[in-house]
Amino acid sequence: MKKIALLFIVCLTHAGLIAQDDVSIGHYKKIESKILRGEVTYLVHLPDGYENSQKDYPVIYMMNGQSVTAFANASATLDNLSNERIPDMILIGISNTGVAGRYWSCPDDSGNVKGGDSFSNFLREELIPEITRDYRTNDYKILFGQSNSGLFVIYSLLIQPDLFNAYIVASPMFGWCPQFYLDKAKAFLSNNSSLNKKLYVSYGDLDYIEVLRHINDFKEVLKQSPSGFMWNLELVENAGHVPFVTLNNGLLNFFSGCTINSERRKLKISEIKSHFEKLSMEYGFPVIPKAGVLFDMAIDSKNEKEYDRAVELFKYLIGLYPDFTAAKKELEKLEN
Repeated sequence: MKKIALLFIVCLTHAGLIAQDDVSIGHYKKIESKILRGEVTYLVHLPDGYENSQKDYPVIYMMNGQSVTAFANASATLDNLSNERIPDMILIGISNTGVAGRYWSCPDDSGNVKGGDSFSNFLREELIPEITRDYRTNDYKILFGQSNSGLFVIYSLLIQPDLFNAYIVASPMFGWCPQFYLDKAKAFLSNNSSLNKKLYVSYGDLDYIEVLRHINDFKEVLKQSPSGFMWNLELVENAGHVPFVTLNNGLLNFFSGCTINSERRKLKISEIKSHFEKLSMEYGFPVIPKAGVLFDMAIDSKNEKEYDRAVELFKYLIGLYPDFTAAKKELEKLEN
């Protein structure tokens, strides 16, 4: 099994140049696709602590995973946000080369979208079942695409909305077949009065004309969405095609309730528990506060001499994370 490796920074010291260990951001795997009639390569990035946990994880399926830079950015985004802001997730980067490059999602002269249909079936019938079999996953899935593959992500929502829970798109190239998407989106939203899905779309103010010329028309269509459909279309200033902050902003948009902000820090422990129980029902998998955030809250309470609240927070934290040694030591000090 091959690894993607990034050479870590080397440090110049008085003794000379000292090289650091390589840093792995993912593992290559391959699947033989009968639907696409060939081999498809994909990359897997697992959340920190995956090997030692028994948890099931949501999965992000990322298009254009053959771009090491883009995959590294996505991996770093997940690692950073999962510290305090979002649930831990598995990242799958699909290499859209060879047979997997046939995801074109505009209709041909006969009105058929052969590429988009085939690739969507590949995801449903082959790739997702393989990931479900090989990794501990729950049912929450996100599809993330950029540019032409971003157009495919929107097409996937419109033709198989049961396949993913949420969709993240950077700079969709509507210009290739704008009327097709306007008409299809209007019909889709009109025919789905109950639509519990999430969509985040970003584009840059310096984006391609194929994006800029049609993005506002698509926004007007989205304004006709049913109440259950959560969508956000965001202009990223001073950004060109496929803004790199797209995944970051999309995930923060989807999981905004998971952040214990300044107002939520004031809640009673019972209220915090109730808040995350509601989030768990919304997402369909267990969502709990991040350990580091609870620890900081407990330490702040201790420093403010709110000892009863500090004890309660430490006990809540230890109940969620039994191996958090520092919290146990702090609680012992307070109780003695």
